[in-house]
Parts: sequence; C-alpha cells; structure tokens
Amino acid sequence: MSGIKLKIDGKEVEAQAGDTILDAAKNAGIDIPTLCAHPSLEPYGACRLCIVKVEGMRGYPTSCTTPVADGMNVNTTNEDIIQLRRNILKLLLSGHTSPCVVCLHKDLCEKYRPTPTKAGRTTRCGTCSNREDCSLKGYSDEYEIKDLEVPVIYNNIPVERDDPFMDRDYSLCILCGRCVRICKKLHDGKGAIDFIGRGKDARIGTVFGKDHTDTNCQFCGACVDICPTGALTDRYAKWLGTPDEVVRTTCMLCPEGCLIDLKVKNGQVIGAQATDLTVDARVCAIGRFVLPQLFENPSRLRKHMIRVVDGDRKVSYEETVEHAAEKLKSFSGEAFAMIAHPSTTREDIYLMRKFTKEAMKSDNFCVVKIDKATTLVDDTIVNGIESGKIKAAFTTGDYLGKELLDKLEVLIVADMFPSKATEQADAVFAAGALAETSGTFITKAGEAREINVCAKLPDDIYPDWKIISDVAAKMGASGVAVKSSEEITKELPESQVAKSVNEGSPIEDLALLPRIYRGHKFEDIVCALKALVIKEEPVEEETRETGEEKRFKILEKQELVPDTHMLKVYAPAVAENCKPGQFVIAMVNEFSERIPYTVADWDKDEGTVTINVLEAGRSSREVALLKEGDHLAHFAGPLGKEIDVKKYGTVVLGGGCYGVGGIYPLAKELKKAGNRVICVIEAASHYLLYWEKKLKDACDELVITTKDGSRDIKGGVQEGVEMLVGRGEKIDQSFIIGCTFMMMLVCEETKKHSIPTLTAMNPLMLDGTGMCGACRVTMGEEVKFACVDGPFLDGLQIDWKELMQRHSAFRSEEIESLPQEHSKHKHLCRTI
Repeated sequence: MSGIKLKIDGKEVEAQAGDTILDAAKNAGIDIPTLCAHPSLEPYGACRLCIVKVEGMRGYPTSCTTPVADGMNVNTTNEDIIQLRRNILKLLLSGHTSPCVVCLHKDLCEKYRPTPTKAGRTTRCGTCSNREDCSLKGYSDEYEIKDLEVPVIYNNIPVERDDPFMDRDYSLCILCGRCVRICKKLHDGKGAIDFIGRGKDARIGTVFGKDHTDTNCQFCGACVDICPTGALTDRYAKWLGTPDEVVRTTCMLCPEGCLIDLKVKNGQVIGAQATDLTVDARVCAIGRFVLPQLFENPSRLRKHMIRVVDGDRKVSYEETVEHAAEKLKSFSGEAFAMIAHPSTTREDIYLMRKFTKEAMKSDNFCVVKIDKATTLVDDTIVNGIESGKIKAAFTTGDYLGKELLDKLEVLIVADMFPSKATEQADAVFAAGALAETSGTFITKAGEAREINVCAKLPDDIYPDWKIISDVAAKMGASGVAVKSSEEITKELPESQVAKSVNEGSPIEDLALLPRIYRGHKFEDIVCALKALVIKEEPVEEETRETGEEKRFKILEKQELVPDTHMLKVYAPAVAENCKPGQFVIAMVNEFSERIPYTVADWDKDEGTVTINVLEAGRSSREVALLKEGDHLAHFAGPLGKEIDVKKYGTVVLGGGCYGVGGIYPLAKELKKAGNRVICVIEAASHYLLYWEKKLKDACDELVITTKDGSRDIKGGVQEGVEMLVGRGEKIDQSFIIGCTFMMMLVCEETKKHSIPTLTAMNPLMLDGTGMCGACRVTMGEEVKFACVDGPFLDGLQIDWKELMQRHSAFRSEEIESLPQEHSKHKHLCRTI
C-alpha cells in the first residue's frame, strides 16, 4: 500500500493511513509539543498544546487527533500558533503550583539548589520531586514564559498518602487524563480512577473518594509512569532524582518471572517500571514498588559475621569463608543439608546442588516451596534434622524454626536480611542477590529469562554463587569452584522445564502477590506493603492529660498555608523566659531528631509558645501530622542569643516561609523601642502568604512580595529592600529570617547599600547546643556556631557560597529517613 504524502513546515513527509499529523511529524523528526498525548494511548486532544495550521482547514486543529491526508500542507510554528501555545501554557500554569517558572531568580536558585526541597505538598517547582522531568516546566522554558498574566489559582487539595507506595498531589494535576486512560486500558476498561466533579471542581479520584486499597487498583504503577507533571509519584523514589540509566532484567520474586526495567542511579536501584504500558507487559505491586526497596534497605546485612565464644564478631569476607569451610569439613554425607530459595538464578541453584553433592558428599539438597507467606522445607530435611541425622546446614535464608535451628551443631547462612537463623549461625555471609548478579531464571511458563546486573554490590559483599564457590575452594573441592556465573551457565545441562499449572497471576489478583523472600515476609522489610496484605488498624498512642503531663501539649494546631503549620505549645517555663530572636528545640517522640524552630510568639500568662513549622523532611513531617491535644516528647528552650532590642532608627525585617512568623515578635519589640519598623515578606505566590494582619498591626509598614507577581511586588525580600532604598528610605538596621538562599540574596542587596544585616541561621542547626558543629559558619577569618553565637549573625560577612554547598552534604541521609508508611498509621517507618 502506497504511503500518504504531505508537507509539514515545508518538509516533504510520508505517512501511513491511520496516522495523525502528530505521528507523521514525530516520525519525520519534527517536534510538536503535547501533554495529553502518549504513544500508549488513543488520541485525546485535551491539552490543545499540539495545535497546528492546516492549509484549507478552519481554525487550529489538534495534531494528535487530526488524521493525515494526501497533499496536506501543515504549519506547526507560525507566530499565531506560538502565541496560542504560550497562552495555553499560561492557563495551565495558572492552576498548577508554578510560581518558580516565572521567578526572577529561577536560574540562580536552581544553581545553588539543584535538588528540590522535600516538602509535603508541592507548592512550586522548588518543592516538586518531578522538577527535572516535568514536561510542563520544560515547555514553559522552551516557550519563554516570563509572566502568567492570568489569575493564579491554587486548588488546595490535600496530598493523598493514605495508601501504600504512591503520593497523589492533585494540585499539580492539569487534567490531561493520561492516568485515567491508561488505567482503563490496562484493566479491561475497569479503571480504579476517573474524572470526578465538574467545571472548576473537576479532578481525578476514586469512586466515593475511597482509598485505593478499597478499589480494584492493582498498584501496577502505570498511572505514575505516565503522569507528565508529577501529580502522581512513587513515594520511595520521588526524591531520588532522575536515573542515570534504565536496565532491563527479570523479576525473580515469584514464578511469573516478569521482565522489568530497573532505574539505576550511581549504581543503585532507585525504582522500577514495566517494560511497556501494555496489558502483556504489566508487573505486580511487588515488582513495581517492593523490589527496588530491597537493595538499599536499612535492615540489610552489610557485614559478614562469625560466632565466637562471647557472641558474634564482624569479620572480612575471606575470614568468613575460612571459618565456614572449617566448620563444615566434619559434616559430610547425610550429616549435611543445603537449603535454597526459588527466587534465585538457575546458576545459583545448580552450584548449590553441585556443592552439596560433590563438596559435601550429600543428597540433602532442597529448594523451598512457598505457600502464601509460609516457607515449606522438604520433609526429608526436616525429618533429618529432627532425628539428629542432619547436624549441619547451609541455608540462603530463614527457613527453619527455632526448634530445628537449636538441633543443628553447625549453621552457615548467606542472606540479605537478619533473622533468627543469622542470630544462631556460626557464620553469616551478607549476600548479594536479585539484580546484583547475572544468570537466568525459569518462569512458571518454562521460559529461561536473562538476569542482568543492574545494581552495584555493596563493598565486600558477593552473590550466592561466589560464596558457594569460595567455600568449596577453601574445602579443596576445586571441581565446584568457578570464576563467574557465565561459567556456570555454560555448564548447565540442557533440559526441558515443565510449565507450572496456572493458578492465577498476582498482576490480576492482589491476594496472589508474593509475600516472602528468603524466608522473610515482604511486609516486614517494606512496611508500606502492610496496607495491602494486613488490614491493621492505625496505632493510637495513649494521651496524657493530668498534672505535670500537661507539659508540651499542643493547644492549637493549624496549617496556615500549604506546608506551613502553626503550633501553640503549652510550655510555661519556656514562655516565661522567651526573648525575640530565640529558638526552641522540639522532638515529637523520644526517637525523633532534635530540630530548632524560631519562636514566633509566646504568652507568659497562658504559658504558651508558638512556632511555625515548614514541612521539609521527616522530622518536620512528624510535627505536621500532629493534632491538637497531642503532646511533644521534648520542647527545650529558649535557646540562642536574643536580638539587641534598642532604638536603631528605621529597621527592616525580612521574612520568607517560616520566617514570616519569626519576624513577628521582633517587630513588636523593636516598635516598642521607638523604631520605625518596616516588614518585608515574601512568598512564591499569593496562596503562600500568611499573618498579614498580625504583621500590619505590629509594624509601621508591611511590604508584600511574591515570586510570580500575583501580589504586589514581583520578586523577593531583596526586591522589597530595593524598592525602599529607591524611594529614599534610610535603613539603619535589618533582620532577615528565612531559607539560606533567600538570606543570601537579601545580603547581596543590603551590602550594596551598606545596610547592617543580621540573618537568623537556624536552618543549619542540628542539636542546638554547640556539640555537633553542623551549624558552623565561616565569617571572614572566623568560624562561628549559629546555635551558641547566634542564631543571628552578620550576614554581610558570611561565606554564603560555602554554606550553600554544605547544605547538600546529608541529602542522601535525609531522603533515607523519609517515612514510607501510609499516613493513616501513627508510626512513620522508613524503608530505605
């Protein structure tokens, strides 16, 4: 069949019947922007970003829904189209938390803050985990959007994080419909989500607002993979950034043996996805969300150990091999058993069997069977241990109950996670497995699928085949020792593998999800899985109310604006001694991090202290989830030096984010001292401004700045200062509270005009007492500590660039600490 010929932007293009203009352009290497279109979906035409001009056709049709025709002449880049696309982008941005797109300091911000802040709700690009890959942001840069020129709307939809694995921040949603359409496509038209509401209230949701665990959602993750804006994210991977590469391998966690693409960054697996968005390529919730969390898990074994007289001792790999070989050499024949797990490569199993037969002269080898969440060991092995015939065992997991473990004289364990078996073992190998090794895997359909190495093994840790090989070599069984898994593959005998009886697929039925790996229940390793497999009730903590226990009770809790929470805490001893500029250290529970918070207000008569908390990580999230009536475990203060309250003349107080609350007590006290007080506050957009009336009442003038220009002055506190200087104000002193980047920019401006500037360095503190040294600040030739020398330090002397670089020092640890549990549960476990 001859092709269809047409012109696109003057270029001769050939297409096939059924192609759209967008298809033809893409095949010809001509880029047309689109947000709602996707190769895995039928044409839709919702975003209208892909409009083109077709000669002889009225208006501007969408290229994703317009079929090609012979002789068609298409223009994709004339001035009218470019302007229409700009207008469409502005309309989309006006309802999509995007003040950073039009911020005057966007480029500088991304230079000094290359990774986004780990906020709860996404209120701007700077707090969006999808910043690097956002299609909307990319098009906004391409089409040079500098001002929105339309009203900015924030939908104020709470983040949905009550279900496992996914966060859903529909304030980022542009209603492109990709998630709804792919869900229906992959699940026979019965999607778990759909459009709900009408007009301005339209959004994506579940029927009757149910939790996803109460719908037909299979947690395949396709909706996350296809979302162009980051409204839907993988909770585990969302802050880990863009992968360096995507490597295809086989998931071995159940007999299905699905092909899967693993996302790899710096040698670590940070996520997973199906190889394609089709019915046949789907993966289950375990492969999509649990598999990546096994590699960098906090509970993972990372050191080899041997048992000595007074307990376990961490030793090198070589010492563990030698110790294991020495222990096993007296237990050949029927006194020895090897037990393996089916979720491993053919090569591993083959070498284990060979080790049992040739090195240990035994027939006692078994691959355990899995029955839901139970590991079943062959009766021959169990009976042999019970009768005392089997005295030594080498296992690759936790398969034997305590009673059987106690009967063994020698136990060698190679595993990824600790267990009762590793506690009692004579030698423990911290093993590598899954995508850390290569080989082949037999699926239940009888197909041998390739396992590719995707992740870098932790230092001094090796896969099962090498552990077995090295122990065999140390025991003198040279016929078992090999140098690579490929060597084992060549040795594998040709054999027909029978297909398993198809008893259903975990892809279609959550009840069939694999529950166990190496004898460990997945929900014990990845706590978020409990929401699917265990219908547990949220853990309610006992409340304390009487006498001294009223201490640190939260009397009032309010989310002032998205991510900023006000807490009024009962702490009479702290309130009695508070001075402007000081801070407190708060801990939600005895295991929480010590976090400094600037005092925003206090009342000695009520015995209360008010703090404003910006959710930007694990500890502040713990605070954000508290409710009125809850108690803090600790609330220490006041700490730090108070500001010198005296008559300066004209004083400018600059505040951003939580700092808007921090400047309030300063304004009251400095005005009482006879100063003319001007408060300059900034927010990314109008919907992040708060305490305007309180500040107006406390100062002589309030100046408001917003990054997107949606209120008053476009810019930040520095633009406010620039305006004041420009109109002739003589500023005698300034105090600035906010993020490090904001304070740096303000100091650059005040330095130009020789305005004395003190900046609150609370963002650097950890313990707040001068012991940790984390808050050290270079000031000329001196080093100061913000918690004891400050918190207010001379911003004109601070080495801000050094400070900004140090801020990223603990990024990976901060991400690792973020909770992975769904928010209905009181505890916040972490998974990484």
